[in-house]
Amino acid sequence: MESMEIKRKKILVTGGAGFIGGHLVKELLNLGAKVSVIDIKVLPKSTFALNKLKRKTNLKLIDIRNKKKLGNFFKKYTPDYIIHLAAEPIVEKAFDDPTSTFETNINGTINLLEEIRRNKKIKGIIAASSDKAYGKTVKKYTEQSPLRGDHPYDVSKSCMDLICQTYVRTYNLPVVVTRFGNVYGEGDLYLNRIIPGISEALVKNKTLNIRSNGKYVRDYLYVKDVAAGYIFLLKKFEKVKGEAYNFSSKDTFSVLDLIKKIEKITGKKIKYKILNTARNEIPYQHLDDSKIKKLGWSNKFQLEKVFNQIAEWYKVNV
Repeated sequence: MESMEIKRKKILVTGGAGFIGGHLVKELLNLGAKVSVIDIKVLPKSTFALNKLKRKTNLKLIDIRNKKKLGNFFKKYTPDYIIHLAAEPIVEKAFDDPTSTFETNINGTINLLEEIRRNKKIKGIIAASSDKAYGKTVKKYTEQSPLRGDHPYDVSKSCMDLICQTYVRTYNLPVVVTRFGNVYGEGDLYLNRIIPGISEALVKNKTLNIRSNGKYVRDYLYVKDVAAGYIFLLKKFEKVKGEAYNFSSKDTFSVLDLIKKIEKITGKKIKYKILNTARNEIPYQHLDDSKIKKLGWSNKFQLEKVFNQIAEWYKVNV
């Protein structure tokens, strides 16, 4: 099947002013798409703000939990496709405020799916789940692995993922679900995440506080690969609708191995302190992405090639 032309397509990106969203919106604009963005705020150091993307998009500040405001938006605007990234993305915040997390990640997704169910002119939605939707395991996840999160964030993603599948099976809605590992890169302003934290420790000569015991294993995927993944699915939407896809990389490390890797890349020693205060985190996460690779996608960037430029971004912007 031929790839769909992105140029002049009307694409709505929820969460489009966020970390991943900013990079994705930038790439969609480069391809000639007509991009609208729904988000709750725009941070001044975000990729969206630094690249002045507000001037090039139709930005609306809307909380996806607000069904009325969302409905009013869709009365005035009908996109061809939606890429749904809007969520509470921070695991620690989810632990401290599960109600808000469930309302945003679950009910917010339902609000969007209901708008699509009412408006047949919307051709489809690509919705961001997470590797954490799979919950705890000791082996790599495939798309057939059960979704069984047990932490508020993980459960919120398990639920929204299953709800997306429900709308496919029950209402024949054109939905694609994505499950990515740990995304890193320029523009991630949440410094408690491990790669932003390492970058800050290096550029400010600070001690890095490690919340876990240092042994938790994660996949690390560069944000431009993630943006490319969404565009890949969008171009092949008719082929991939109704399916879920894992996206991964060969950069799979424990926290301590990640630190050693970055020390080798930079030639600098990283000072760190293991706090071991992480609450109910998943010890081992690794995604099998052979399904999406069979369609022709693979990640193009490795940590060793891009980390120095990422650290330079943090030096300038943090």
